Amino acid sequence: MTSLVTFAAAAMAAKFYVAGAGSLSRKGVWVVAAITAATALLSFVGGVWLDAVQFLGREPLAMVFDAEPWALMSDNLAYNPAFVGGYMKDFLLALLFGALGCFFTLRRLFAATKGS
Repeated sequence: MTSLVTFAAAAMAAKFYVAGAGSLSRKGVWVVAAITAATALLSFVGGVWLDAVQFLGREPLAMVFDAEPWALMSDNLAYNPAFVGGYMKDFLLALLFGALGCFFTLRRLFAATKGS
């Protein structure tokens, strides 16, 4: 799923950048890469949030504006080293598959702007 998210984020960010700026420059490709990385990070945090909501035994849509899952996550990040260790493998796999998902799109964009 992470590879699909980063692929879609890179492709859509590039399309929107070109639509707004008119053409893609080397600086624009770096903007697209940053947006792709931020999207991948937010999707991982969203997955952890969903795990917190499920741990609380609530419906996700009912908890969208509730602070309880965020408090649970922040408490675990601050005081529970096993929480971070438990998600480390998932984070590294998400990082790997996210890089695989956007690699060819970003490589093509960087190659297209080589002289810019």
